[in-house]
Amino acid sequence: MGKVKVGFALGGGAARGIAHIGVLQVMMREGIVPDCIVGTSIGALVGACVATTLDVPELVRRLRDYFGGEKFKSIKFDFLKHINHSPESDGLYDALSHYLRKSFFYNVTLARQSFVSQETFLRNISALVDDISIQDTRVPFAAVCTDIHGGSEAILTEGPLRSAVAASSAIPGIFPPIEFGGRLLADGGWVNQLPAGPCRRMGADVVIAVDVARELAQDYTVDTGLDIIRRVNAITRHTLSRVHRGDADLVISPQLEGITWTSFGCIEECIRHGEAAAEKALSAIREILEKRSR
Repeated sequence: MGKVKVGFALGGGAARGIAHIGVLQVMMREGIVPDCIVGTSIGALVGACVATTLDVPELVRRLRDYFGGEKFKSIKFDFLKHINHSPESDGLYDALSHYLRKSFFYNVTLARQSFVSQETFLRNISALVDDISIQDTRVPFAAVCTDIHGGSEAILTEGPLRSAVAASSAIPGIFPPIEFGGRLLADGGWVNQLPAGPCRRMGADVVIAVDVARELAQDYTVDTGLDIIRRVNAITRHTLSRVHRGDADLVISPQLEGITWTSFGCIEECIRHGEAAAEKALSAIREILEKRSR
């Protein structure tokens, strides 16, 4: 039998997806080099960068520079971090500040397509992703998106790499949808949070999926209609993720407790958690690869 083709399916999870880097770093150090990579959202961003150069240390250096720079600050993730934070244990003035920020955010997103403009969004993507075609990456790559008009999953394997990553990462309400090949596309996590199936369809004999999504929280409130909407959305995404895990030969789930989707300052911590999870999975991966090579 010929060489076993290994594919990596990198899931969505915003800042938690930085852990993908730690997983890939360990895998490549151990000689388990991807033959294809498919990513959703932050998984598409990390996957595209690695597929372009296969240079994980360079990606880490680029991320450190980016998160400390002005382009990242222009997204105002510090503001969004406060939106995501629960004020239950804060004092009166902290709670009031949280309420005003949240009200402002919802008013903005109800009045226009997104909180962050397309110009700012694309400028930030360009800071990390090379200006090449998807077909020119060193390793075959695909980005998973949600086709807003078609109501289906879109797998991008051709066209501008930056636009594909932007489309896959376009969190509704935060970033604007992206026009790509006549379709209007948004974050792929709404149709495929963990793209193991598309990875296998790209020709992978063994699919290693990396799941960085949060577990379904048990401490939640249903005091308002918005609380209920957020809860059922979390349930839907959690259920989709469980379904798509079944398409992988092995799923690596880094332990990322306490790290939220806006915790972009935790680069080193996320990478360490990714490395630790990959180290634990190595023996199982080698066993799978050995069996498939017979």
